[in-house]
Amino acid sequence: MKPPFAKYYILGLLALGGCVTSTTGDRVAYDHPNASQQQFFSDRAECAAQAKGIRQTEYGSETGINDAIWDNCIAGKGYSRNDATGRIEVPKDLRVTTY
Repeated sequence: MKPPFAKYYILGLLALGGCVTSTTGDRVAYDHPNASQQQFFSDRAECAAQAKGIRQTEYGSETGINDAIWDNCIAGKGYSRNDATGRIEVPKDLRVTTY
């Protein structure tokens, strides 16, 4: 015999399950107290140019974006990465890939 509150317990779990946010790790976003998305893209281009470099791999050399230089530059402009709730979302085709 089921306890009388079992159906309410199950309904409560289902209701809470609807509140859970699934994160796939696909979102890239930043926060800045004053910058617009347009300003972010301008700053992003400047930081990417500063961080562009060549690194040696076991297969030769490759051009890419140095992550330490990128992180310092973008943080120096007042941005903080906040994938969960950042207001400046970066589209997939405009993301900076670092090494």
